[in-house]
Amino acid sequence: MHQIALILHLFGASIWVGGHLYLLIRLMPTFIRQNDIDGFLKFEKSYEPLGMAALGVQVLTGIYMMNDIMPITMWGEPMGFLTALIHGKLTWLALTVLTALHARFRIIKYLHAGIYTDSTLKMMGLHVGLICLWSVAFVINGVLFR
Repeated sequence: MHQIALILHLFGASIWVGGHLYLLIRLMPTFIRQNDIDGFLKFEKSYEPLGMAALGVQVLTGIYMMNDIMPITMWGEPMGFLTALIHGKLTWLALTVLTALHARFRIIKYLHAGIYTDSTLKMMGLHVGLICLWSVAFVINGVLFR
């Protein structure tokens, strides 16, 4: 079962990390340069259901696999490298959730309502960059489990 969870986890990571890196590297520079709010919102509307489902799969399979390696009741114990990896994963998750919630309820909300300034899309670009940073850290942290 662990192997199936790992495969699903990797598929979820591919969608989550790949989608955000594509947005950051390929799309956001154009959206920002052209102040293309509609283009960004179309991408967000199209990608969000898939991206959030992928993140959900990652969270569920990640908790399952970490519990398979070390029971949840022991995650707070000072056990060295393995506990540090688990704490790292939980830290990246917390940062991802906080960044995503801030983007959703403080930036995207205003973009949908048509309430924004010239810097709003740049601020969204910063959030996308942070999500990419946390996502790449997630991947590196996950590789270290092996």
